[in-house]
Amino acid sequence: MLFRITSRSYRCYMTGRWFRTRSRARRLGDESGAAAIETLMAMGMALITIAFLMNGLLMLYTRSVIQYAADSGARAGALSGGTERICEEAAAGIIAGLANIYQYSTAVDCDRREALTTVQIAARLRPVFPSLGPSWSFTMRATSVTEPVP
Repeated sequence: MLFRITSRSYRCYMTGRWFRTRSRARRLGDESGAAAIETLMAMGMALITIAFLMNGLLMLYTRSVIQYAADSGARAGALSGGTERICEEAAAGIIAGLANIYQYSTAVDCDRREALTTVQIAARLRPVFPSLGPSWSFTMRATSVTEPVP
């Protein structure tokens, strides 16, 4: 038989052993294991934040590669003896080599005139994680002074 002592200690009548039990309020308020759950939630939020940042940085990188392709295409087309085809091939080669993974589509348009050679690249990029961001469309333009034919 058990009887209650004010210190929440109990004694077995048969054996005479003392033992202490937790009250119901203590069992309901037990916080063991809460740190693991909080850590997992914080790590999940950190991973989502890193994914957003990585997505944005890779899109900015691809945008700069496409700008570089436009500049290089304009320079290649503006050389003496350059053509619109050389201009487009130079720009498309750079895009294919450096930005091919993140692009949905690119359209390269070269316009070579006597004074200026202009390259316009319309691009649409896909996000790294499609569920975490939209695709991004933009147009890059570059011009270069056309060299006269000797």
